[in-house]
Amino acid sequence: MNRILAIGAPAVLFLIASSSPAQSLGELAKKEKERRQQVQSEVKVITNKEAAKFNSGPVTTVSLPSSQAPEKEMPDKAGSPAVKPISDEPVDFQGRPESWWRQTLADARKNLKDLGNEGNVLTLKLADLQNQFYRESSGFKQQDIQREIQKTLYEQDRNKENFEKAKKELEDLEKEARKSGALPGWLNPKTP
Repeated sequence: MNRILAIGAPAVLFLIASSSPAQSLGELAKKEKERRQQVQSEVKVITNKEAAKFNSGPVTTVSLPSSQAPEKEMPDKAGSPAVKPISDEPVDFQGRPESWWRQTLADARKNLKDLGNEGNVLTLKLADLQNQFYRESSGFKQQDIQREIQKTLYEQDRNKENFEKAKKELEDLEKEARKSGALPGWLNPKTP
């Protein structure tokens, strides 16, 4: 007889397999104690100091019992395995699951946002350099500042091109998702 019990955190599920239909409460307590000791040894604590390195993007976590293995891996655009679909996860016409679409679109949106932020930084840097240029009375220092202004203008032009490319890629990705039968809710970012 197999029973699924939820103990502890809401997302923690485990399977208790018993050979006899009736187990004593002592046996169950012993198994639960062993399970908790095993879980405690696998726990990784993240401190505030370490949390900064995890702020770079969305986090997706999935816990599967050892008896359930993912069916197959879905390749991303580069051809490397990216997302492992869960067996009951809905897929589009080409076999890509919802999680693949959500992750791919989230990455594209993050890239677009990062390029927008980089463009804002370059604009502020350019304004600062122009202010420095007009405050400086030495012609030699003005030449150095003028070179920095030219570099910043070049970086700003490259950023604008990259931003437009990323925007086009996001639009193309959304069109591809619609054509391949991805449900409309998959295209929207998840709200916490």
